[in-house]
Amino acid sequence: MTLPPKGSAASEMSIDTATKREPTWRHPGGKLVELGSHTLKQAELLAILIGSGVAGRPALAIANAILDEYVGLHEMHRRATIDDLANIPGLGRRKAARILAAIELGRRLRRLQTPPKAAAKTEVDLFGSLAPTPRPEPQPQGPTDAELLAAIIGSGIRGHPPKVIAEDLLARFGSFLGLFGQDMGDFLEIKGLNSVKIIRIAAALEVAKRLANALS
Repeated sequence: MTLPPKGSAASEMSIDTATKREPTWRHPGGKLVELGSHTLKQAELLAILIGSGVAGRPALAIANAILDEYVGLHEMHRRATIDDLANIPGLGRRKAARILAAIELGRRLRRLQTPPKAAAKTEVDLFGSLAPTPRPEPQPQGPTDAELLAAIIGSGIRGHPPKVIAEDLLARFGSFLGLFGQDMGDFLEIKGLNSVKIIRIAAALEVAKRLANALS
């Protein structure tokens, strides 16, 4: 995810790193815009997905509590459920769903990066048996990419609920794979997205990328 072009709404928070000025951000979202999603710690990425905390418990404290429980993204992939996450003080089911949506995107990214293994030929195959090839059992369908992105986006605008915004985003860039490496400023063209939601999407994509790498 690259920085937005100069003059875009999101670029107003950017700094000229060449001048080595002190960073102006106070929240991980500002750090993401200024320095890039790759510079954020896991807790900072989770804090962006959480969005807001509760009284006496800011988002970053909640994110650290999640990592105290699960250590890292790989362990969250292995055993985190929405019920378990929702029980962490200050989180709740809606914010837990955002985090798990990013985790699921990471799983899908890893599957897409992994070439299918060629089936080993049996002796019967070598002699050209006419026996029908057994078909794998159908797998249960999970949420669509649009539904996962809708959970991350969180809220919509009048006439444009989160799923419609997500579908417009996927249509604009082809698939969720097409979102990686895009300029955040380009996302502002999608009706219903603002800088907060775009930063949240960028954080989710970074989580997905890190998990996919961890699973490789």
